[in-house]
Amino acid sequence: MDNKENLKNSGSKFNQEIHSEIVRAGKRTYFFDVKSTRNDEYYLTITESKKQYSDQGKFHFEKHKIFLYKEDL
Repeated sequence: MDNKENLKNSGSKFNQEIHSEIVRAGKRTYFFDVKSTRNDEYYLTITESKKQYSDQGKFHFEKHKIFLYKEDL
């Protein structure tokens, strides 16, 4: 059974994750996620995550996300 058949048999298909990769580049981390829509069309999300420090030494993650759909390529 291929990936697409597994998704059809797994119930809800909305925002179903197909594949994910994590790439660490210095102080930044990139997440590449291929997902499917309700209509079985694929799209790619690219998320950049960077650790930011406050003056008190606490940190939070600043994230930026891009969605790429088939018609955008």
